[in-house]
Amino acid sequence: MLAVSCVQGRVRKEPPMLALTLKELLAQSLARHHLLRRADRLQVVSDLCGLQAQFSTGPREALRIRARDYAEDSWAEGLVKIWSHRGTIHVVPASELGLHLSARGNTGPLTEAWYGWGIPQGEIERWADCIRELVAAGVGGREELKGACMARGMAPDLIPRIFNGWGGLPKEMCDRGLLVYEAGTAKRFALPPQDPAWLPQEEARAIFVRRYFEHFGPVTVADCASFLGYRPAEVLELARRAALPLKQVACNGVDLFYLGELDPKAHVPGCAYLAGFDQLVLGYRNRARFARPSDLSHITNKAGIVFPVVLYRGRACARWKRAGKRLVITEFRPLSPTACNVIAARGRRLFPGEKLRVAFQTEADLPEPKPFSLTTLPSALRGEGN
Repeated sequence: MLAVSCVQGRVRKEPPMLALTLKELLAQSLARHHLLRRADRLQVVSDLCGLQAQFSTGPREALRIRARDYAEDSWAEGLVKIWSHRGTIHVVPASELGLHLSARGNTGPLTEAWYGWGIPQGEIERWADCIRELVAAGVGGREELKGACMARGMAPDLIPRIFNGWGGLPKEMCDRGLLVYEAGTAKRFALPPQDPAWLPQEEARAIFVRRYFEHFGPVTVADCASFLGYRPAEVLELARRAALPLKQVACNGVDLFYLGELDPKAHVPGCAYLAGFDQLVLGYRNRARFARPSDLSHITNKAGIVFPVVLYRGRACARWKRAGKRLVITEFRPLSPTACNVIAARGRRLFPGEKLRVAFQTEADLPEPKPFSLTTLPSALRGEGN
C-alpha cells in the first residue's frame, strides 16, 4: 500500500495500489465503526469522535448496537453530553471533555457569551455561579433550575434569555467546561466529574483528524472536513504537520485515504441496525457506500433529522423505531419475506429478553409531520431586536 504525504496543504496523490468496490468499501467502514465486532463502550465513543445526540436516545442505541459491555442501566457511565463538532450536541467520554472543548477553541471567559441570548453582561457571571451551586446540590433539570433561580431573585424577563431553548447561559457554561449534560436520556445538567484538560486548539484538532482517518476511512478529505466542521485546507495542513502516514485506495474512480491497515476479514452482514444520527451516516458526504441516491430522503429529511435505519445486504432499506413492546420497521419500498425475517430476527437480538413484536409498515402509514416553529429561536436568529 502506498503512503501519501501532505505537501504545502495538499495531498500528493500517487497511483493507488488497490481499488475497492462499494461493497468492499462499506465492509471496511462497518469494521472500523465497530459494527462487525463489538468493543468496550468508552472505546467506541472515543474512536467515533463522540456520538451525536440530537435524539437523546441515539447514543444509547449506538452503544446497544456496538458495545460489548452495554447494559441498560449503566451505558452512560463515564460519559457526558456537550456541544462538540459542527456545534452539535454529542456524548463524549468524560476524560476527553477538554479535548472536545479545546478543538472548538472554547477558552474565552463567560463575559464573551454570545450577544444573541440578550443576557446583560452584569448578570452572566452572577447567575452562572448560582446555576453551578444549584447543580452541585442536585438541581439538574432545566425547569427545576428555572424555578430555583426565580426563587433566588432572577427577574422574569431574564428567564427566557438565560434558559433559552437553543442553549442560553447553560450552553455557554458547557462550552467552557463549567457544566455538562448527563449522558443519559433524562436531560439533566451536572458538574464535570473532573476539570477539563485543555490543549492548544491545533493540537486537539490534529487528534481528531488522525482519529477520523483511523476509524472512518477510507474517506475523502472533504468527508473529514464536513464531519469535523473544519475547512478542507485546514484538514490537509493538520495532517501535514502531524506527519500522518495516510494510505490511499480508489473506489469508483475516487481517491480515498485512511490510516492503519484494511481489515482482511471485513464483510457486509445480512443485516445491520444504525442509530438515529449514527456516525456511519454522518461520517460521509457521499453516502453511496450504504444507500441508493433515491433513498437518501428516507434517511435524512428536509429538517436535517437523521433517522435510525436498517441495512439489508449493505443497502439502507428501512427506518426503525422502538414503540413500547413493538419494534416498528418502516420500509422504503416493499421488502421480500426473506428480508423481513432477517431484519426482524436481528432486531429481536438487539433487545434480548424483551419479547418485542416486530411490525412492518410503509411510509404511507406515518402521520403528517408537525410544522417547524421559529418562536423558540434566539432573537438574533429570528432577525429581531434584543
